[in-house]
Amino acid sequence: MLNRTLTLSEVSQLLELPTDVVEGLLDSGRVLCRMQRGEARVPLAQLETFLRDALVRVYRAEAGLRFEETAELEDGLSQPLLEESAADASADSVPDAASEAASDANGDALPAEETPAEEPHLPIAEPAFARELLAPRRARPRHTLAETPDMRSTPRFIPLRRISGIFGDAKFSIVQISQTGLRIRHAEPLVPGVEAKLSFALLKPARSFVMRARVVWTSLARSGDETFSISGLRIIEHADRLARAVELLNAAHELQPDRRAKPRRTEADSLAGLDGVSDEEIALVTSAVQKFASDPVEASRWYSRARFALSDEHVRRVAPIRQREEVLGIWEYLERQIDIAKIAGVVLWMRDAAT
Repeated sequence: MLNRTLTLSEVSQLLELPTDVVEGLLDSGRVLCRMQRGEARVPLAQLETFLRDALVRVYRAEAGLRFEETAELEDGLSQPLLEESAADASADSVPDAASEAASDANGDALPAEETPAEEPHLPIAEPAFARELLAPRRARPRHTLAETPDMRSTPRFIPLRRISGIFGDAKFSIVQISQTGLRIRHAEPLVPGVEAKLSFALLKPARSFVMRARVVWTSLARSGDETFSISGLRIIEHADRLARAVELLNAAHELQPDRRAKPRRTEADSLAGLDGVSDEEIALVTSAVQKFASDPVEASRWYSRARFALSDEHVRRVAPIRQREEVLGIWEYLERQIDIAKIAGVVLWMRDAAT
């Protein structure tokens, strides 16, 4: 069921939300979509993740609001209520035109109509995530699963010295840098689509840089007995700061060009690998890639099974050279229900779209 994709109107009907709100979710990057035949389609798995995380934030916000409302009721509302009572008392002492008109011809006052006293309105703070969703949508490109940032059009460099930084709560070192993004090495797992603050510092000249980035892809790597992750990040805010950092590093001769960078594959080349692959199969492979990225221990278990699978001559013949371990791990994880060639095509398409 969660492998299905929905149009924006179907998501709007399912969640009973205006289409503008659904588009706001996509524009903010909180929910990712896939472009299919020029139409944005949202995987149900993306909706499930967003709603689950939002529900957790609602529970936390509700717990905090209850405490704040109690404090406001005890400390902040007593004085305004006293002022309102004094104002009401002074207003009652002055007869108004309505009370005079309520007298009959003999001067006897008619009984006034009783009006129920209004209960004081307690302002309830709106959670930050709700304010972001209901705020006017930002004029920025929509985040899609099939988005292809043009990152290979700019030169890539390899730092000659170690440059460390922090992305969210994850510490990293820069493996490759360009004016539009970074390739980083880190121990903590990252999930594609996550956005967070990124910061790093240079020694010569001594300067620090702060910007915002999004995880485009992530992959497990191994060096001897050490297992770590390599992720590609795209700068989504303050990209000029990264470009300035590259300029300073080049001026200080702290970078060398990455000779391994290959010419960018065209979109037609990338999409050719998806010929004959259904939407459901693409969703399954994409979900497996994200699962491996978020759970390195689980991924390592399936990579071990993939190495055993290579003992089969047929598997060795059809398995791709690039990302062979990852492709075969996904193949085993999906119980060999999808052809290896199809999995390789989807993984290659995701990597090309990411870099």
